[in-house]
Amino acid sequence: MPARALSRNLARPAIVLLLLLAAGCSRPLPEPEGVDTALYQAKCGVCHQAFGPALLTAAMWEAQVDMMAGDQMKRARIPLSNQERARILAYLARNAAGR
Repeated sequence: MPARALSRNLARPAIVLLLLLAAGCSRPLPEPEGVDTALYQAKCGVCHQAFGPALLTAAMWEAQVDMMAGDQMKRARIPLSNQERARILAYLARNAAGR
């Protein structure tokens, strides 16, 4: 595949992802007064924007939280307990895309 076609094929998904992220950042989080929202913001919003739960499906959030709870959160010294992980995932699932 020529380099130009390859770069076009790679650019399209990146543009879609950026648009989705922008849409997820511009809306307030659901359940704004909830304790699970506060936990999500406290743990996941420390290093980056706490993205809107409707940005991903519940299964995608689970994979994302697992990935982030691995190396990134340990390096940032913000580990998740099993209870915190369960509460954050429940919050994200309640408000996820396709629920």
